[in-house]
Amino acid sequence: MITRENLVNQAKKEILGFIFRQKLAKGERLLSIDEFADLLSVSKTTVREAIRSLEQLHFVEVKQGKGVYLAVDPQSLGKNIAQLRSVTEMARESGIELETIEWEVREREADETLSIKLRVSLGTPVVEATRLRGFGGEVAVYLEDTLPKVLVADFTPADWQGSLFEALERRGITISHSIAQIIPYLPQGKIKEKLKQAGNTPFLLLEHLHFGRNEQVIAFSRDYYSAKYFHFEVVRKRI
Repeated sequence: MITRENLVNQAKKEILGFIFRQKLAKGERLLSIDEFADLLSVSKTTVREAIRSLEQLHFVEVKQGKGVYLAVDPQSLGKNIAQLRSVTEMARESGIELETIEWEVREREADETLSIKLRVSLGTPVVEATRLRGFGGEVAVYLEDTLPKVLVADFTPADWQGSLFEALERRGITISHSIAQIIPYLPQGKIKEKLKQAGNTPFLLLEHLHFGRNEQVIAFSRDYYSAKYFHFEVVRKRI
């Protein structure tokens, strides 16, 4: 059954997709209510409610008598991958506040693979956290982080739902650099279910080890970035 709420949410997602596909810049004027209604084949009322929802997310600004304007800079989302930033920091720089849609934390013992990656003894207690983060109900990134339990023993739910970098820094643990691999990824199986992907939207998988200033391994992470919303740039120099 298609409810009014479903229609508004779908319209909101379609408008978000339009913004990113058209590569609109902050301050640009969006289509009118009438134009969006025609484009999406929905009523003007549905479009108005979708726009109101995006305005509450501070994604757009409605100027009375002038139209709807983009209040964020989506084209900078993920830009300059050479600079180590959390996904929260990347989004904030674009004017976007991410929401945590789902999250789960579980404890286990380090197997051989994890003991090598994290440089801990076999059987050391570790914590695995998985998080779906996005905006407007849309999944923008899926995060998998594994850390020694001793580093996150006093983490609260609020810590897990926000920036991992910032939560660690509040405890005096600073991530100074990481070594990453960038892998094109098409979601399959359980990952596809987690991401709630109906189609074949490609993702960029960043698989990396995070290090502290003393070369201690802080975390092993897999970050799945939706190519629908993120694009990365790398400065390459010929020496």
